[in-house]
Amino acid sequence: MHLFHQYKKYTPLLNEKRFSYLCLSESLSTLGNMAQGIALAAYIFTLSQSIFIFGLFLIIRFAPQFLLFSIAGSIVDKYSRRFTLTIINILLALLTCVMTFNSHSTTTILIITLLIGIIELPYHPALSSSIPSLVNKDQLGLANGLMGILTSIARVIGSAIAAFGLLNDTVTGLLIFNAITFFIAGIITWTKLPTANLDNDSSLEEGSQESTSSKESGLITSIKYIKNHMVLKNLIFGSFLIWGCLSITDVLLVPLLNSTIQDGEKYYGVYRFIAALGMLIGNYLTVPWREKYLSLKITKYGYVLPLVILSLSSIGIALSPFILGPILYLFLWIAMFLPSNLLNVELQTTPNNIRGKVISIADALDGILFIMLTGLLPYLSYFISVEKLLIAASIPFVVISLILTYTFIKSIYINKKNKGLEVT
Repeated sequence: MHLFHQYKKYTPLLNEKRFSYLCLSESLSTLGNMAQGIALAAYIFTLSQSIFIFGLFLIIRFAPQFLLFSIAGSIVDKYSRRFTLTIINILLALLTCVMTFNSHSTTTILIITLLIGIIELPYHPALSSSIPSLVNKDQLGLANGLMGILTSIARVIGSAIAAFGLLNDTVTGLLIFNAITFFIAGIITWTKLPTANLDNDSSLEEGSQESTSSKESGLITSIKYIKNHMVLKNLIFGSFLIWGCLSITDVLLVPLLNSTIQDGEKYYGVYRFIAALGMLIGNYLTVPWREKYLSLKITKYGYVLPLVILSLSSIGIALSPFILGPILYLFLWIAMFLPSNLLNVELQTTPNNIRGKVISIADALDGILFIMLTGLLPYLSYFISVEKLLIAASIPFVVISLILTYTFIKSIYINKKNKGLEVT
């Protein structure tokens, strides 16, 4: 009954045709990205048998997000988001085709991966910024939840396709399939999304005018906006920690599997399938998770428990990658997505004229620890075993999560005490 009730919540959104088409486009694009990312990660390691090259692949894939975030935000706020999403999908399709015909060259794959990382920069800010143009402000939480569920289903399918392709050595076929999904996604965004960057809900427009004038749309204005909004600032900081913790397992999982069993990296696709299931469950729970924290008025602490789960799961995976590992990996990815809706809605209710920049800043901050650890850990693996390195790198996040948990519990206690005093 609960599942049916949750589905009924989404019914009005499913009747919003343009939003439904955006969900379809994003699901197709996600399916292609998921299958391609998984396949290439394991394939690069198989070609090179080098954790350094594998780490370089991850850095190249994500570094542009941190280095060029200001340009991405400016593109999203200045140009039509419909146009931006369409062009990105078409270019991804073309680059994937080029990669298909050069799939045996590690250098070519790395170069094209870098180009894809640069081209993809405005994608997430443009996508997230587009949602308020299709639904009202009071529906943003549900809209993010529904899109999260649908894209998670696409991730499950994409990871299953990638796992099949890796186990059967058909990476070229995967790349062709992914190019087709990107191309179809581009056609959908071009034909179905609105051209103008206008919000659907007038209250969002009014809020934008109150918060910042149309002339104040630079990077400094966006940074000041984040600094002056405590809940948004705390959620961005929490996301920064969660992505940093995730990077440890992300960069070390393939070499960990390889060191545990011969050709273990081929099982990476199976683990990514488990991750996709975790994303699906996490995205399904993200709506009630947000509602609970909003009702308790503790929104800014929505990331604390997930960080505890991520950090402890990372240690557990290092200790038992093939027995407890799959279960803990599932928990890790559920926790990863639980607080996402809290942050997404806060970002989407920022003023329209700086929304792309604010989201790009948040994305860039997510990438700082990810990129640093992804670049550092492969070098350290030459001096310490992968298992010990994963445990050692996870411990600081365990300590931070426990400190934040103490602060969280203390805050709840103080709030209850203050309420008790008000009643008396």
